[in-house]
This record gives sequence, C-alpha cells and structure tokens, in this order.
Amino acid sequence: MRGLDPSYRVAALVCCFGILFGFGITSIAGVLERLAVIFQLDTSAQETLVSTLVIACFAGAMLAAPLSSRWGRRPVMYLAFALTLAGYAVILSEPAYGVLIAARLALGISIGLSSMVVPMYAAEATPARKRGAVVALFQLAITAGILLSYTVALLFVSSWSWFYIMGVGIIPGILGVWVLINLPESPRWLSAKSRLEDAGNAARALSLQQEWHEAARQEESLDANTHVPSAAHPATPTKKSRTSIVAVLVLCSTLFILQNFSGIDAILYYAPHLFQTLGFAPGTASLAATFGLGLANFLATIVALKLVDNAGRRPLLIFGSALMTVGLALVILASLYAMPYIGLIGLCLFIVAFAISLGPLPYVMMSELFPSAIRENGIAVASSISWLFNATIAFTFLSVINTIGLSATIGIFMVVCLMSLIISIIYLPETRRVRLEDIETKVMQGEKLRNLGLPRGTGPNT
Repeated sequence: MRGLDPSYRVAALVCCFGILFGFGITSIAGVLERLAVIFQLDTSAQETLVSTLVIACFAGAMLAAPLSSRWGRRPVMYLAFALTLAGYAVILSEPAYGVLIAARLALGISIGLSSMVVPMYAAEATPARKRGAVVALFQLAITAGILLSYTVALLFVSSWSWFYIMGVGIIPGILGVWVLINLPESPRWLSAKSRLEDAGNAARALSLQQEWHEAARQEESLDANTHVPSAAHPATPTKKSRTSIVAVLVLCSTLFILQNFSGIDAILYYAPHLFQTLGFAPGTASLAATFGLGLANFLATIVALKLVDNAGRRPLLIFGSALMTVGLALVILASLYAMPYIGLIGLCLFIVAFAISLGPLPYVMMSELFPSAIRENGIAVASSISWLFNATIAFTFLSVINTIGLSATIGIFMVVCLMSLIISIIYLPETRRVRLEDIETKVMQGEKLRNLGLPRGTGPNT
C-alpha cells in the first residue's frame, strides 16, 4: 500500500468510506418488507426504522467539526470505522428490533462523521489537478455501495437471512482501517495547529511539496497588509470577507438542501416500493428495477469523475439539473398514465443526471470554498443541514405519497430541480483546478460567489 501513489491511497480511503455510506443508507431497502412482517411494522414504523439511521447521520455531522478540529482528521476517521464495525457486528448477531435500532444509530453516526471529514481530508491531501476527481470519487463510491446493497438484496433475498444481507457492510469497513493506517494526517490541519515540521513531512508523504512550497513562497513575498491567508496564519475577517464567508455557507448549504429535496433519498430508500407504485410486480420484478437504477447511478458517476476536472463544476450542475427536471417529468407522466417502463426510463435519466451534477458537486464545492480557519465548522454546518433534510424525506415519503399521491410528490421534487438550475446559473463559481489557497484568498478579499474561482482555462495546472 505504501508503494502506491499517495493520491491513489487517498482515493482508496475515499472509496471505502463512500461504499460504507452508500451501503449503509440503502441496505434497509431490500429487506424492509421482510422486516415489516417479522417485527409487525406499519407505515409509520417503517419510516422510523429507515429514518433512525439518517437522524444519527445528522448527529455525526454535527460532532464532526469540533472533533476533527481538536483531534485531527485521522482520529475521527478511526472513530467512524470503529462505530461501523461495531454496528455491523451487532447486526450480524440477528438482533431484536430495539438492538437493531441501536446498531443503525451507530452506523448513522459513523456515516455522518465521514460525510464531513472524508471530503475535507481528500481535498486537503490531494494536489489541485486531481482534487476534483478524488473528492468526487466519494460520490462514485456511494453509488457503488448503493449498487452493492441492491445487488446483494436481488441475488440473496430468497436464500439469506436479512441480517446477512445487511451485514455485508462490515467488509469495506475492515478494508478501510487497513488503508487509513497507511496515510498521514492532513498537512493543512497540522499547519493550522502550528505543527509545521509535521505538516511538511505529511506534505512530502502525500506528494504535495510543490503546492506547499508555492504557498510558502507566496506568503513570504507579501507584506503583512496584503498577506494571503494560509492554514497556519488565517487572515483577520473583514466585513467584506465575513459577507463572502456567509455567502459560501449559504451556497453550500443550499446545494445540499437541493440535493436531498430533489427526491434522490426517497428514490434510493424506498425504490422497491416506488416501482411497485408505478406498476412493477412486488418481489423480484421491483428489486430488478431497483438494481437497474443502482447500476445507472454507478455508471453515470464514473463519467462524472472524468468530467468534473475537465468540463468543470458549473456546466455539469447546470446541465445535470436540467436533465433531472426532464427525468422527473417522465416519472409523473408514467404515474398518470400507468406506464411503468416510462417511469423506469425517467428515473434512470434522473439518476444519471444526478450522478454527474447534484450528487458529487456539493461535496466538491464545500471542500473547496470554505477558508481554512472555518473549514471544519463550515463543512459541518453544510453536512448537518444535508442530513436534516435527508431525515425529513426519509421520515415522511411514504406518508406523503399516501396523502397526495405519487405524481404530486414527484412534482415537488421536479420544482426543486428547477430551483437547482436557476441557482447554478446565477451563483455557482467555477473552481476547476484552482488551488485551495487561491480560492481562500478571494473569499477573504470579499469577492462575490461567482468570482471565487479563476476563469476557465487559466490558473495553475491548467
């Protein structure tokens, strides 16, 4: 493992956490009907079982900022792995309902911690020319975890007990611990704690020497009044910079709200039920359609990895939001006129568009836009807001469908996708291949959101 390029090691860590994320939030989907029979759960109780993990994710995201700021990124990731292994060990013991809830709480806290810390660590530990792809790899790994959970459910629903189907998640947890052992602490966190020698050693271990030396030379060349803020010496916020920081916080939080209210969580958590509502037969047919959805999600995210550092963040989010709107319009059409396969096509189009835009890009943008002095708190707030709205969807989706119908519910999601399109056109900056320090300089200078990145085709590593 130590012989690998450091970027690949960081990417491997991101993959392990992403798979745990995706598998953890969707593994319940394939066994929910079985659990409803075993534990005699009505609609409200099923929503509670699903949303328990998501509520715990919110708590984990809230804890991530103070813990990662005080302890560092690696200890928090070790804590996340410990909670993961404990949660899946309990699930594999065929627990009673109350103990299953406790295990899902542990998994949720772990996922919440990782949703904030892992993209931040990946952004801090990866060269600018690779940063977008490595951070976006988190979303690819999430889709791989989702696909894994759907595949296991489809293949083994009739031969495995429910706790084995859910317990498969322990495998990427064990692999992730081994990968993390072979990675150093974030050099930017070490620098912020004035551990400059350790920061230099970590930068060398991660092949970040060139960026590290460029940042140091840039800082030395400026006097105190025009000093570019760094992780070790953050600038004193001015009124303009505070306004810019608030704007970044609002933008990142809004992207996550749009991500969750686009309908993606409802579709992923309740996909078999959704396909049954569209007209697919219960059992293998609905699970097969669900697997097709997961496969489309995974393949499209592979494409997004290539595009994010070439096409750029802004064009992808604009194009993807438009396609998501079209896909949901097809789902509404399918629901109104009983055309299940049109619904499947619409959902696949929605998933593909989501995978290249509103799926990975909020993680990329939040890891890039927040200045180092508030990076932990800013990312934690954005992540926590994401999980709060995620929990809202998980806790209400089945009840909303029962109340207003599938077409009206999907219509609400379509309006959210239109809002994503409008906000992306007006406010989203382009940060492709721009060093974190250069983005931070513009934030601290009070630049408007749209000006935080360099123009396309300019800047370092272009």
